[in-house]
Amino acid sequence: MKHQTAAILVIGNEILSGRTREANAHLAAKQLFKRGCKLAEIAIVPDIEARIVTTLNRLRADFDAVITSGGIGPTHDDITMDSIAFAFGKELIEHRYIVQEMAEHYGEDGLNDGRRRMARVPEGASLIRCQKTIAPGVQIGNVYVLAGVPDIFASQLEAILGDFGGRSFQRREIEVDMAESSFAASLDRIQVQFPDVEIGSYPSHCGNRPHGKICLNSKNGDALLKAVQAVQTMLAKLHAES
Repeated sequence: MKHQTAAILVIGNEILSGRTREANAHLAAKQLFKRGCKLAEIAIVPDIEARIVTTLNRLRADFDAVITSGGIGPTHDDITMDSIAFAFGKELIEHRYIVQEMAEHYGEDGLNDGRRRMARVPEGASLIRCQKTIAPGVQIGNVYVLAGVPDIFASQLEAILGDFGGRSFQRREIEVDMAESSFAASLDRIQVQFPDVEIGSYPSHCGNRPHGKICLNSKNGDALLKAVQAVQTMLAKLHAES
């Protein structure tokens, strides 16, 4: 069975301090949506082992899969692999195949302590290889451990997407030029009528010239079409009455 629900765990002080704009969870959300996997939660934690372990254990129990981003580089603050190993009760081992590949790529003189640090993985984990880096991510249980560098994350994500989803979500968006308060009650009734369709209202401008979009998502194409028609009919009626 492919994973139908997922969570993203973003790890890094640089995200929480505002030093780095988070992009990986946004990319993963778009790709998982296309695959038909429901992204149910995005969590961001600092480079603190206890916080990583506690959050990871909660997420991997609540959802089919967890994708982590960040903290698997060569420096002291890259503690994701250590934390993942601790969460699973596994030893952190130096993977001989990664060391061998690094030695062949960089030469024995180039295989420094930092690169050897990136050869450490939780015992029993499988490797996630991609085109962008020799240092792989790993999968252990229902957790996929990916890099934080955006182009590497994107390449590693592409390598694992086949494990997620199935029938893809469909999305429809309807432009709205009236205040949300004018259609809120009607939209709520439509949502109750179509439980298989996720309906949300997202204003882009408020005040005297309101504008926004009503977005509808579903894997059920027939229900989605009927919900779109219901929303359009509702908006047309409100326009006629205004």
